[in-house]
Amino acid sequence: MNREELFKRTRARLNPDAARDEHFLIIGAGSGGARVAEETTRFGVGNITLVDRRGENLEEHNIIRHPLGYSSLGRRKVDALRERLLDINPECNVDIAEMDVVKEKGPLAGLIRQSTQVHLCTDNEASKHVVNELTVQAGVPLVFAGVFDGGCGGEVGRVMPGTACYACIAGFLNRSGRFDGQETETFDYSNPDNEQFRSTAALNVDIAQIALIQARVALLTMMEKSADSDYGPLAGNYILFGNRPVEGIFPHMLYSETWEVPKNANCLVCGSAGLNESDVDALFEDIINEAKCERLIVG
Repeated sequence: MNREELFKRTRARLNPDAARDEHFLIIGAGSGGARVAEETTRFGVGNITLVDRRGENLEEHNIIRHPLGYSSLGRRKVDALRERLLDINPECNVDIAEMDVVKEKGPLAGLIRQSTQVHLCTDNEASKHVVNELTVQAGVPLVFAGVFDGGCGGEVGRVMPGTACYACIAGFLNRSGRFDGQETETFDYSNPDNEQFRSTAALNVDIAQIALIQARVALLTMMEKSADSDYGPLAGNYILFGNRPVEGIFPHMLYSETWEVPKNANCLVCGSAGLNESDVDALFEDIINEAKCERLIVG
């Protein structure tokens, strides 16, 4: 590998040496998470840890929407994705971990503490709130994303230490009325055969659009630490993006809004000094019920 040649065409916009000391934790190796991993590898990020559930293998129906192809059919997604990342940037140190992030909070907390950014690419509320809680405790930036039903659009949010956390943002969106009339249950894409919450599948291009915004937020977050960066700060903490028109939400295709969602002083995760980990665990169901948005998200 010739490092100078590898980054020759991008060095003018991004010094890969600035990314070498970064450690990104990417939770979820599905269609969205895999693209975030690919793009951040191209930035020159020196360390990436991929987290996925046990037994998540690439199935044939995944291929039409996933960066991995038939050569990886039947393999564990994290193994095949690790090889894909090393094929892009052999210098990147790529680790893998298989776990249930809801049930294995201890090991997950250790991975979060080692990271400079956490990227949440899962598709169910329980995992989102656990990761949110642990990143707030560790003081590590969190970037989350979701694709709405049928790929009509999606969201990307960022939680910086001391600012509104995921629970604050989700609660604010639920109260805003913006998503009134949309589906009221969060679709768990890990169980696509669940008839009660069956979604309309998104196209590859729909998922990729949102994943690329998430990767861009990763880049901006990283470059904000550089004194000589001309990227500028991210103006807000929540991005709403429409792939196609939806009445009351997206007036036209490729529509976007950026919001600055305020921190909730009464938030059970980031707003109540005095709550310890056992207290938060005891209130976990209340957190989810309070913060659920009235919108359908698929991964």
